[in-house]
Amino acid sequence: MYAVDCNGRCEDCPFTWCSTTPAARPSKAQQRKGWRQDAIEELDDLADLYGIDAGQVRL
Repeated sequence: MYAVDCNGRCEDCPFTWCSTTPAARPSKAQQRKGWRQDAIEELDDLADLYGIDAGQVRL
């Protein structure tokens, strides 16, 4: 078994850095906040690309 094969779910994992506990999923509020932040960054990039003042765009 190689490190790239490890999915963190095996019972007897030989890797010390591997955690057998499932990864915590972000809450719905954290997901929405992340999506909103991603959208704001994307709009800012598009504003720069098209020469629009991002401060004048209502989000």
